[in-house]
Amino acid sequence: MSEMSGVAAVGEMFGFGRTSATITAAMIVATVVLCCNYRQIEVIGVTLGLFELVFVVTMFCFHPSPMEVFVGSLNFHSDAEYIKLVAANIGAVIMPWMIYFQQSAVVARHLTTPAQLAEERANTLVGSILTQLVMIGTLVTLAASPNKKDSDLDTVQDIAHAMSPVLGEQGARILVSLGFVGGSLCAAFVVSLAAAWAVCEAAQWDVAPSLHEGPTKAPHFYLCFLSVVGIGIAVLLTGINIVTLNVLVELLDGLLLPFAAGFLFFLATGDALPPDVRVCGWHKHLLAAVFTICTMLSVSTAIYGLVA
Repeated sequence: MSEMSGVAAVGEMFGFGRTSATITAAMIVATVVLCCNYRQIEVIGVTLGLFELVFVVTMFCFHPSPMEVFVGSLNFHSDAEYIKLVAANIGAVIMPWMIYFQQSAVVARHLTTPAQLAEERANTLVGSILTQLVMIGTLVTLAASPNKKDSDLDTVQDIAHAMSPVLGEQGARILVSLGFVGGSLCAAFVVSLAAAWAVCEAAQWDVAPSLHEGPTKAPHFYLCFLSVVGIGIAVLLTGINIVTLNVLVELLDGLLLPFAAGFLFFLATGDALPPDVRVCGWHKHLLAAVFTICTMLSVSTAIYGLVA
């Protein structure tokens, strides 16, 4: 839902209706998954996601004061909407479906040797740093833009206008569109496949073949995948406000963090894993502390923001 909403927002900026933009995004996602194997989908998704790096480039182009950025990052407001956004931001960083997608992707790629697992950890670390850099770049870019003074950023058009001093009006529209569409489609692949894998694994359907086989050999998997895409279309076509939708989805992710982080911790430290890859010792205790702090912050801010 929230992933395809980015494409819908870009379509509206260029004068297309939400219906046509949403259906187009869904058709792209469905076509790629139905026609490509895992490796091809991975390459397409990563390539699309790299367009988001435009926000990192513009961050440096605006020459923000490092001291202002540091001081601003320490400011904390007490109003309920700000508190709600704290939980939403945590939910946007540690989304449950990200974790479950990766574990299914490891199985889909048949990663078993120590060298393969070490490479996967390195890739995860680099990816985590890149995604946080994109988030920082987006926030700093829009905060430092002279065009956003005394105005709200409610639409993609507002964001493009805020970046126009560096990219020009037309250049900002094009690059912001690429960033939003690329990131949205990349995330749409991840969400829909993670949901399909999770349902099929729980029901013990078609898990082994999945993306390595066509719909005729893995019908349950592809049916689950298309159902997730269809639900996303249906929700967006209700006309719900895109900003509200994204905040609510990320807020829900924040509330679900105890389950995502908790299950991940018990899996990584439990007997289900072989001793040579199991998390133990000081690493286990450090993760327990970090997960506990993040979980308490996410849940408490989410509940306060909703109640207040």
